[in-house]
Amino acid sequence: MSDEKIIPFSEDEIRVLTKSSTDFVYFVNNIFSYSSRHFIKGEHVDNTARLLSQNKKTMRVSARNHFKSYSFYAHIMWKMMFELPQKNVEAHYFSFSQDLAGYHISKIKLAITANPYFRHIRDRKPTAESVIKYTWDDKTFYTLEPHGLIQFKRGVHADYIYVDDPFQDPENQLNPTIIKKINEIFKSNILDMPNEPDGELHCAGTPQTDEDFYFDKDITRRFVVKILPAITDEGKALWPEWMDIPELEQKRLERTDRIFKREYLCTPVYSTEGFFTREYLMKKVVNLDLVSYKARLKYSKQGEIIAGFDIGKKAHPSHLTVLEHRPNNKLVMIHQKWMDGWSYSNGKGFYDFAPTQLEYLKMVIQNFGIDRLYYDNTRGEFESFDEQGLLPRQMIPIVFNQKIKQTMSAAFDKVVERSQIEIINDDRLITQICAVTNSLEAIQSTKGHGDAFFSVCLALLGVKELSNYIEEGTQTNRRKITAGVKSIFSSDSEIPAGF
Repeated sequence: MSDEKIIPFSEDEIRVLTKSSTDFVYFVNNIFSYSSRHFIKGEHVDNTARLLSQNKKTMRVSARNHFKSYSFYAHIMWKMMFELPQKNVEAHYFSFSQDLAGYHISKIKLAITANPYFRHIRDRKPTAESVIKYTWDDKTFYTLEPHGLIQFKRGVHADYIYVDDPFQDPENQLNPTIIKKINEIFKSNILDMPNEPDGELHCAGTPQTDEDFYFDKDITRRFVVKILPAITDEGKALWPEWMDIPELEQKRLERTDRIFKREYLCTPVYSTEGFFTREYLMKKVVNLDLVSYKARLKYSKQGEIIAGFDIGKKAHPSHLTVLEHRPNNKLVMIHQKWMDGWSYSNGKGFYDFAPTQLEYLKMVIQNFGIDRLYYDNTRGEFESFDEQGLLPRQMIPIVFNQKIKQTMSAAFDKVVERSQIEIINDDRLITQICAVTNSLEAIQSTKGHGDAFFSVCLALLGVKELSNYIEEGTQTNRRKITAGVKSIFSSDSEIPAGF
């Protein structure tokens, strides 16, 4: 704060400060609450403050947006308010990435700036958004630095260590290798960072998998551990003043049951389990009356036709899914095709006695009136055909990465959860959809490699309200898929020739 025109504390403020110095719960409700315009109190907030103030090592597995990070902000400000004047205080803030940890520190600085009880404090790093150095008298200092667990280097020892959502990467779902690395860093480095004997270590997060260190009893044996789902075992809301049961159930509908369980009910995603089960698909989306329409016959369209094509390696089949987006907003599978051992192209036409993939795609695009066909271009099998101008304009290449796979699988999860899609009752189709695990890895068998799962996912990229993906014009005659970028063309006009 500025040294000019500092208003002394009033008698009422001094009474609040005096009581807050030994009572963190009181501090949260009567001082920290001024840092937010819409601070919401409640028993959950009080219990969390009590947990942090009464224990030197805590670990909370808690619901999303349920006073995890903000409880750390409050604890940091409490120590800054009452411990800093007596001595120098060093603290470190860990998140999955350093950028994320820096973001949290910038929020703490905003909370301090907004709080009238901190009007006398001096910021000695005013231009550094993600580093804290505060003082009351320029004799003792409170410092706080951000760290990413993945980029972390040894050598930190401090009074306070905070670990905030260590497994939460905003861009990607973590793979088992990264989870194992974070577990190892926590075990071999983080645990030894607090200064003995009075240093503190507080960790909070939302679980991602059952391999997270939250569930390792060898690691957590010296911590006070709390599992805090948004809905308790008694069916009550954990923090009803903030999110009551109707609000939580609405979030379940918006996010699908799978995501809600992970983010709000503290139920980790078991990476080795199937993304879907056969029983679940049969109950929600398999239509026993559907048939796969013949590719050689003209199809009478009822709505937009979108398709997905997963190109297999030599050892795996390729698979085509064709969906019709009907006026009732149902996505109906009207055709699916396995291409076992088919060559990519003959450069001529489709022949039943020597089938080829590209010629089959051209035939179904024409006969079904396919509007867009998204195909897997990760390994570039069709790259040479594209360069020669042999691919129909409806074909859109997709390069798989973890983010796109998550986007597609989330869309698939959503339409199944809502019974918004109907698929054909075909044993191989259903088996291969169920061959993909929660970590989006495919289990290989003689029948495939999860190919049907990914062909359906690719087709769903065409449903913009599901995938949030749009087509963007490029400088060539091809189109590509991008996330969160507006098209340079209006939605009601044709893409000009050459784009």
